[in-house]
Amino acid sequence: MAACLLRYLVRQSRKPRSLVVSRESSHCSRMSTYSTVTNLSTVKMQRIQHLAAFRSGVSLAERVLNPPQQSINGNHVSGNIQCSSDNNNKDTNAAFELAIKQLNSLQSNDAAIRNSMSNSRVDTKADTIKYLERSGLPLETVEQLSFIHVAGTKGKGSTCALTESLLRHQGYRTGFFSSPHILFTNERIRIDGQLLSKDKFTEQFWKVYSRLWDLREHDHDMPAYFKFLTILGFHVFVAENVDVVVLEVGIGGEHDCTNIVRNVRTVGITSLGLEHTELLGRTLPEIAWQKAGIIKTGSHVFTHVTQPECLEVIRQRTKEHSATLYEVPPTEDYFRSKAYAPIWQTFSNLIRLNGSLAIQLAQDWLSQSGKQQHTPNEVKMDPQLLDGLISTHWPGRCQLIEWHGMRLHLDGAHTLESMEVCTDWFEKNVRDSVNPKILIFNRTGESGFAPLLKLLNRTCDFDMVCFVPNLATSTPNAPSQVMVRFSPEMQLNRARIIASAWSDLCATEQKKDVGQVYNTLTDAFTAIRQRFPQATDNEGQLEVLVTGSIHLLGAAISALDLIDDPKSRTDK
Repeated sequence: MAACLLRYLVRQSRKPRSLVVSRESSHCSRMSTYSTVTNLSTVKMQRIQHLAAFRSGVSLAERVLNPPQQSINGNHVSGNIQCSSDNNNKDTNAAFELAIKQLNSLQSNDAAIRNSMSNSRVDTKADTIKYLERSGLPLETVEQLSFIHVAGTKGKGSTCALTESLLRHQGYRTGFFSSPHILFTNERIRIDGQLLSKDKFTEQFWKVYSRLWDLREHDHDMPAYFKFLTILGFHVFVAENVDVVVLEVGIGGEHDCTNIVRNVRTVGITSLGLEHTELLGRTLPEIAWQKAGIIKTGSHVFTHVTQPECLEVIRQRTKEHSATLYEVPPTEDYFRSKAYAPIWQTFSNLIRLNGSLAIQLAQDWLSQSGKQQHTPNEVKMDPQLLDGLISTHWPGRCQLIEWHGMRLHLDGAHTLESMEVCTDWFEKNVRDSVNPKILIFNRTGESGFAPLLKLLNRTCDFDMVCFVPNLATSTPNAPSQVMVRFSPEMQLNRARIIASAWSDLCATEQKKDVGQVYNTLTDAFTAIRQRFPQATDNEGQLEVLVTGSIHLLGAAISALDLIDDPKSRTDK
């Protein structure tokens, strides 16, 4: 059905014009010309070829992380692309892992983080600028780059990924900084939609680290983990001479390390909810204030925040900075015309929930940079925009992959809002399935998990529920998956607490408790396959939902690669 709709849309899109739909009406209000870089049939063929490649023995990690390698704007060069040859080069991997081990020395344990939270003497932004300039990169040089800055609770990473793809499909060289990563630390820095290659990451890492180490003023005078990665990202984007950087906030906004750039003219604020309350505040208005801290003087601010109390805070902060606030239209408004309406039902939640905000951010950047004319909140669609939307690859968010008798539903949802999206997506996927349904869940830190468990408990009757730390095996995780803050013992204790809460919930809901705690993801998947041996032989399929933490997804993927391909022990 989706293929038929795509063919239909390709026929419609061959007319040399695009429909511009007014927000008030679904009728065409004016016409504009466009040039098509790649048509939808090409995109379809690239996807088919990419899926075919998956059958040739690539790892699960590669299937999850790697988008089809498209030469959209001619800027993709082999040195920038994260590919299987990069992963299979032992010398490259060894050098990369050595760099990550050194990077992990900048992580703080739980006690140190609690200490810093109560220490108001540290000015994060001033500290970031200090280390940036000490590393040999003046802030003024960074600000010669152009930025789109995005904050929010749910969907900020997805919005950034869509925005980056949209601009890349317009022919611009893009940089993308995001967090956290799923499997490899270099996922956080992307050039033209591709992970920064491990050898380039390693080269840039030691250049920055060595300079900062040599110029220390005392033994502990080094930037913390995320601060260092932010500085490293700026070095990479300057070196790669990108046209635009899509910059995702780490935590909050006001005091975030990414919030040092002053020349941002296009700002996005995604959906808001309660998160990191120990740092950002315990009410929605407090959190909105933190997120709106990225607003710069004279900037255009786009949002799809709906809570009135949050919008009021954002409006106030916008006014304080003489900026302009735009509440973006629903994404569906772009697909009401005869040419585009048929494809709306084929879209994932990635596009449905964040597409409009991403389009407005990309179009506003193009307009403010003098590349194209665009009126804020103008609703239009053409094949080039559509190409950018549907070609977006954002792993670990509502991602479905078939793997050795399992349909893996991967979603790093960790807030109530994101879990609502995740459970709705999963329920629709398995509604007509008679396959066994299995939940693998973890929630690190101190954030509340009870509301998440309630949503999951009501989604369906799971046949097996696994509570497990973010550990692939009993041996130490790969360097990129090490979490210094939470020891294995702390994580296992947390899993037991969650399992106990699940048991109480099952008793309240009068449901059978099929939950069990496992020490590692390898243990969990081994137990799953022992209970359902038909899946091992690919004679049946299991519906497996892995959710609650991005870090859990990484450990699960690593565990399956180790189980299904023992040789990967030497490759990762």
